[in-house]
Amino acid sequence: MSARYARQIVLPEIGEAGQVLLGKARILVVGAGGLGSPALLYLVAAGVGLASHGGRIGIFDDDAVDASNLQRQIVFRELDQGATKAEAARRHLSALNSATQFATYSHRLNAANILDILSDYDIIIDGTDNFATKYLINDAALKLNKPVVYGSILGFEGQVSIFWANHGPCYRCIYPRAPTAHVPNCAEAGTLGGIAGVVGAIQAVEACKLALGLAHCQQHGLDPLIGKLLVFDALTWDIRKLDLDKHPKCPCCMTPPEQITLANEERAVCETQQPVKPISLRDLSDLWETGVPVTLIDVREHAEWASGHLDGALHIPLGRLLSEEDALVDINRSDVLVVYCQHGIRSAHAVSFLRSKGMEALNLLVDLPS
Repeated sequence: MSARYARQIVLPEIGEAGQVLLGKARILVVGAGGLGSPALLYLVAAGVGLASHGGRIGIFDDDAVDASNLQRQIVFRELDQGATKAEAARRHLSALNSATQFATYSHRLNAANILDILSDYDIIIDGTDNFATKYLINDAALKLNKPVVYGSILGFEGQVSIFWANHGPCYRCIYPRAPTAHVPNCAEAGTLGGIAGVVGAIQAVEACKLALGLAHCQQHGLDPLIGKLLVFDALTWDIRKLDLDKHPKCPCCMTPPEQITLANEERAVCETQQPVKPISLRDLSDLWETGVPVTLIDVREHAEWASGHLDGALHIPLGRLLSEEDALVDINRSDVLVVYCQHGIRSAHAVSFLRSKGMEALNLLVDLPS
């Protein structure tokens, strides 16, 4: 084993003892797509989840390989088209490292089966691209006290964080509920394959840190992304690490685990989604010229607001807007509310919420300083 993994064992932060811990790790990757593919490849190559150590790599994906996947889902080959992703991935990964223990799941993940599946693993990697599954994973992981390595991509942008309720915020602290306004996924908005590769590789690194244990990380200066959001824009290579706080009124992580109820949110989300065309600064200027009263709302975090914001905007972070009744006190409900954030995702959540309250709200896409 030492020869195969020598390049990482020589790192003082890992060493022989750390390599044994990686081999013992049991990591579930939900989604063997653009994020899951590179994450799986790097985990398996690193000797994570070895059968001889009692470890395991779980691969969960109920989809089949399609030609359009091959641009970014690099674990697959042309001959895999039509095959189930979980089994096709296992086949290629076994060829990469035959010592790895695999478990595959090709059925639908839902509220009825998720606890049984997640309970067999130490760490969850979220490689999904829809809100319903992300919320389901978050809530189940909270009940079981499991860390979730979160990743997301859109266009040239990527995000990575670790949500672990006993040590930091959860996904619902940042996004309390799914948006009803339409938010495009990578199939609709597009992405460069390498962007998915970067995010998936970072997720693999963060999962390896967790597999080493928090005590090991602290002793050796490793700093997992718990309570932090790594955000990058590959167009300009602006890279930021934002601090995330646990929300005091989070509907999930402030609830005792035994009282958290799991639900399949996808039907409700899909039924209420209405495609909403975001507006540009030119559209906003045209709106102002008509004399319509407009209120600008910035829903980013405090550090982002401090780095620069639009003149005249109100600052109401998304988590506060969605969960605190007094957050709307300073808003003139008769105005057209124009909401913005860094990438248009959080603002889409906010627009959905404001419309549900009977207010007219628009999602503004704008380039902001990083």
